[in-house]
Amino acid sequence: MVTTAVCLGSISSSQADTLRIGGTGSATVLMQRLGASFAASHADTSVEVIPGLGSSGGIAAVLDNVLDLAVSARPLKPAEQGLTAIVAVRTPYGLVSSNPNPGDIAKAEVAAFYANPAATWPDGTSVRVVLRPKSESDTALLGETFPGMAAAIEKIRARIDVPVAATDQDNLEMASTIKGSLVGTSLTQMVTENYQSQLHFLTIDGAKPTLENLESGVYPYSKPYRFVFAEEPSPLVRRFMDFIASSEGKSILRASGSLSATR
Repeated sequence: MVTTAVCLGSISSSQADTLRIGGTGSATVLMQRLGASFAASHADTSVEVIPGLGSSGGIAAVLDNVLDLAVSARPLKPAEQGLTAIVAVRTPYGLVSSNPNPGDIAKAEVAAFYANPAATWPDGTSVRVVLRPKSESDTALLGETFPGMAAAIEKIRARIDVPVAATDQDNLEMASTIKGSLVGTSLTQMVTENYQSQLHFLTIDGAKPTLENLESGVYPYSKPYRFVFAEEPSPLVRRFMDFIASSEGKSILRASGSLSATR
């Protein structure tokens, strides 16, 4: 589970140069890990990670000068001008279930599998899809990743038996408690929120969603995390970006199920 907002650093924010970060929920713990290490290695610096904002809330907070950096799971919209967005982190993205052996599925069959109310897992357990809100970035990501998926999701929304998870945290919490669940999620969230013993990735066309397979192209499905900041980033934001691209930053990313997408 993700905790409430925390301030990371050895000195109080009144004495420190404070970097304030917020955005998409699935990256919250990742940002806490990176922030703690960044603050520990940079004197007179603290990092505050604000949970629960979502991509849009984080971007709005940067526009309002409340945050220095937003982590977004979607591109900027035309109305969100005056900001810079770069893909800084990538993590494998796939399908997980509470079923201990969900098996393998072909990319071309994912949409039909989702939309079929009679679908079952290899052991005969019924498939229980959990959806996300229409405006949620993962809804768009699923729709873009698998052929016919956008139409399948809209078809499923007409069913009254399909639950909707409001947040990234709700998504995995519901998936872990529903027998035979099926949801989309990132490897980073699975790793950082400790769901790997409760939820299990399907393989897609025989490939597992591992960092090695993402790097080699064997597993091509990923979720990008965009860092969004002022058009002219502050020196503190620049230092944090440099840290992400450093050997220490990359090590933290890998241990958290992610890869640096910069440098």
